[in-house]
Amino acid sequence: MATNKERKTVKLKSALSLNIGFVILGLVCVYLFINMVIYFTTEKTSYYEVVEGSNSEDLNTSYVGIALRDETIFTSKSAGYIDYYVSECSRVSKNTTLYSVDSKGTLNELLAEATSSDTKLNADNLSTISDLITSFTNGYDDMSFSQLYEFKTSLKGTVVDLVNMNKLQKLAKKKGESFSINKSGSAGIVMYRIDNYETLKKKKLKQSSFDQSKYICAQFSSGSEVEKGSPIYKTINSEEWSIAIQLTKEQAKKYKKTSGVKIKFLKDDVTTTANMEVVKGADKKRYGIITLSKYMVRYATDRFLDIQIIDQKTVGLKIPKTSLVTKQLYAIPKEYGAEGGEANNIGFNRQVRVEGELKNEFYYPTIAYSDENNYYVSTTLFEKGDVLLSLNGDGNQFVIGNTQEFVGVYSINNGYTVFIRVNILETLDEYYIVESGTVFGLAQYDRIVLDGSKVSENQIVFQ
Repeated sequence: MATNKERKTVKLKSALSLNIGFVILGLVCVYLFINMVIYFTTEKTSYYEVVEGSNSEDLNTSYVGIALRDETIFTSKSAGYIDYYVSECSRVSKNTTLYSVDSKGTLNELLAEATSSDTKLNADNLSTISDLITSFTNGYDDMSFSQLYEFKTSLKGTVVDLVNMNKLQKLAKKKGESFSINKSGSAGIVMYRIDNYETLKKKKLKQSSFDQSKYICAQFSSGSEVEKGSPIYKTINSEEWSIAIQLTKEQAKKYKKTSGVKIKFLKDDVTTTANMEVVKGADKKRYGIITLSKYMVRYATDRFLDIQIIDQKTVGLKIPKTSLVTKQLYAIPKEYGAEGGEANNIGFNRQVRVEGELKNEFYYPTIAYSDENNYYVSTTLFEKGDVLLSLNGDGNQFVIGNTQEFVGVYSINNGYTVFIRVNILETLDEYYIVESGTVFGLAQYDRIVLDGSKVSENQIVFQ
């Protein structure tokens, strides 16, 4: 009888059991790790969110201007004591009795002696003097004491005009004095001050010309002793005059396109309009020349004038200067485009080659800008030589190729760069004010690349 052998049980190792949940978690971790590496190693594109803006902060800029006039200086023909007979800022003709010079300054004695002898003033003469005194009395103001000296000059000049000049000169000669009555050398506005700016012209301007700390003005008055050949008065020969102002590069660029400006004189709040040009001075810097045909007499005593240029307020969208780029765009006649698609975008019937055969497709590129005649699209959206078919059924074709240069910015609203043309309205220190509300243009809260030079068209950006 055979004996039963004991059966041996052998345990086999079971196959490795995988938990699908851990596998998915691991894959997610790897994905997140890869994206973190990409995020921290990829250069980020800085962007700017477009907001509304204006040039209100740069409006009504104040300037210190130099008055430039047509001025002629006259010198004394002899030495002695001078007496003026016409008030400063008065209009004179070439034959107006203006001043006298005598060796000892005894004009008052000569006048008294001349009028006390056989010189008689008639009723008209007395009426003239009476009117002069009445006018001064009625307009006198205690706060303007200088009016008294102006009245004295006018009264003396009137008396001298009424007295026989030959008699005064004969009396002076009889007393052994040198005495001369002098008339104005030219017609114009008479001034009794000299400051060496009389010959300054716009092309000779320098930055140092505006340094008021070095400005010297010599003023003359009756009773002063003068030397032969020394300046004693000047005339302003024209009503047209100019105000020169210093400009920055941005201001020069701005006003170079402007022929007229509105200005305010801060001295007395008088406003007026005037012509303006930008010129290059002797130091190669830019200066604004504001030319006026009125108010010359009003400010004849002022060489330096505080003025304000009153600009119109410009409102639009505010964008950084660094965002601006220049780009060539293809020009496509508007008759080849039509609205279509779900969003009613502008599309074109483009001819394409598929497997060697020509076929037509309706293509909707992004429109960067449009004007009265054309649509403009990026050169990356078409190939030069692409053919567009007319939508009128007339069989006409248009070959892509003509380009035009525009300035604009890169929009990144959709995660990649899209060129959008802008129209600059105003230039500020670090920003431009561009037109808003244009078709295919920028809108408030659009995101644009902060530095347009660092990206290109259709580039995916990381923010």
